[in-house]
Amino acid sequence: MKAMYVFPDKIGKVALMAAMTSKEEEGEFKAWLAQTQEYKIGITVVSGCKSQVSKSFVKSMINCAVQNEVIHHCTGHIHAAIHAGLECLKGLTSDVAAESSLKLKVAVVSDKKWICVVAYGVSAYHPLTNHERVGMGFMHI
Repeated sequence: MKAMYVFPDKIGKVALMAAMTSKEEEGEFKAWLAQTQEYKIGITVVSGCKSQVSKSFVKSMINCAVQNEVIHHCTGHIHAAIHAGLECLKGLTSDVAAESSLKLKVAVVSDKKWICVVAYGVSAYHPLTNHERVGMGFMHI
């Protein structure tokens, strides 16, 4: 079978690919991305039942973005990141059962004009129903 290559040439693709990396792939992906100097990236993990994730998601994502210098610690950047994070979370959890468990890898990427937040992972109300989900949000900085 021939290998397929997807080039991360847009902020959304970069964030989606970063969120989908394995632990082993993450370092290599970040190193490659650092060479381009076009994007800044932060990656974190958020997990727990839906209510816990809903309460901690935006705060965890903001802390990750600020610590990794994806955004500046200023009103406009924080405001944009909050909106992108909420859009991502809403898309990801809109049809999740009340107390389903979630385990999400969250990538926050900026390109000086936009911020993109992607969460990729699994959810399950019962172990036999475990399946993948993804959410994505954008906002102009």
